[in-house]
Amino acid sequence: MEMLTKLEEMILLSVWKLGDNAYGTTIYKHIHKITEKKVSLGGVYCPLERLTKKGYLTSFKGEATEERRGLSKRYYKLSGKGVRALNKIKEINEQMWDGYPGWQLSPGEIS
Repeated sequence: MEMLTKLEEMILLSVWKLGDNAYGTTIYKHIHKITEKKVSLGGVYCPLERLTKKGYLTSFKGEATEERRGLSKRYYKLSGKGVRALNKIKEINEQMWDGYPGWQLSPGEIS
């Protein structure tokens, strides 16, 4: 399996979480909300395109809307390859984190 970047992983998970409402802006907002990190909108669209080309996502255009001046949104869905990749990433993460004690630092230890 090809290793995905953390951002690609977050994008795939966002597409899964957002379901029928997964398009560029909602994916961007979901990642920002969860991570509290500023990611540029372009920084989400480039990996979306790459993940689609590699077969992890499928995309389709929605209806054109007046609020978007006649433009349509491009929606994304996980493909079978995308689901398998997420399952593998979850398995790897669980193995990597297995046995981690979840240390609690006292206030004097925090640096």
